[in-house]
Amino acid sequence: MQEMLRFSILFLLMSLVLQVGYAQAVCLRAIASESDASVQDMDSLRHVSRQACDFISRNEASTLDGIFTPERASEVRKKLSAAEQKRLDGLRSKLHVSVQRQAIAGVEVAVLRSNTVPPELNGKIAMYVHGGGYVLKSAVDSGGILMAHQLGIPIVSVEYRLAPEHPFPAGLDDCMTVYKALEKHYGADNMVAFGGSAGGGLVLAMLLKAQREGVPLPEAVGLFSPWADLTRTGDSYYSNEDRDPVLKWSKNLEYFAACYAGDLDPAAPLLSPVYGDYDQQFPATLILSGTRDLFLSNAVRLSRKMHQGQVNAELRIWEEMFHGFDLMPDLPEGEQARREMAEFLLRALKNTPHR
Repeated sequence: MQEMLRFSILFLLMSLVLQVGYAQAVCLRAIASESDASVQDMDSLRHVSRQACDFISRNEASTLDGIFTPERASEVRKKLSAAEQKRLDGLRSKLHVSVQRQAIAGVEVAVLRSNTVPPELNGKIAMYVHGGGYVLKSAVDSGGILMAHQLGIPIVSVEYRLAPEHPFPAGLDDCMTVYKALEKHYGADNMVAFGGSAGGGLVLAMLLKAQREGVPLPEAVGLFSPWADLTRTGDSYYSNEDRDPVLKWSKNLEYFAACYAGDLDPAAPLLSPVYGDYDQQFPATLILSGTRDLFLSNAVRLSRKMHQGQVNAELRIWEEMFHGFDLMPDLPEGEQARREMAEFLLRALKNTPHR
């Protein structure tokens, strides 16, 4: 029982780190350690927002004692859901975003809607896949709510099955089922797809699989710091191991990756989409990351792979930003990142005649 409580507290802290912003700034040198390296690192934050400075200063990624069991995962999710519900309800109320639960082709989804849809966007739809390391979180999270407010069009967020109870390919199969149903109903030229972290990886895997099967692809794709490689390949997995205040690989993501991939090769393209094949038929893609993001190399390598295939892909890197900064409602950099992503996705839809 004591061990379970410890795991629950660790994951609660990690979830709050991902989504809670601070309103007050702190003195950088006062909170830095006495080592020259730490002081120097904190000095680099002088040009970021006060909220970002405070968040980086006060937080560091948690570590765990071992891989998730289904029993531990279930208990932790219940505790996280109870802790987050009030905050998410407040965010929805503030931004006037409604949530409707329903099933699409047997898969549970949440449809997120803002108050009004601009007339020129009637009939347009966005598909969203949430993050959480393939083991945590749900279809109604701050990322979906915040982007519903920014986009102004309905967002279908997939309640895909989670590891370790449901390892690969369960979550991918759920996303594919929903995507095919939406494409059939709305038409691919009236759709965009986006996701963050593990959700970004699932969006990529889903579209690679759709392309293989000859299913039409959406007009544009948005990726917030996608987890595109489960193999810990890339410089930032090491250089940002102790600089990202949200994520670590050691005793953290390594367990999540194992839960999801199981005994399969983690470098398989549908598990690690950075190893997939991309060509000119792939939709225009915007990839966002930050210089402190543990997944920065995922974003850079994915961008290079897409460019090699002549995909219209754009990479935007935010100075000093960390993993999940786009999820924080009160962070100026996060607000700007969401606005840029929404502009990118809406531009693609507005240039497409409605069927």
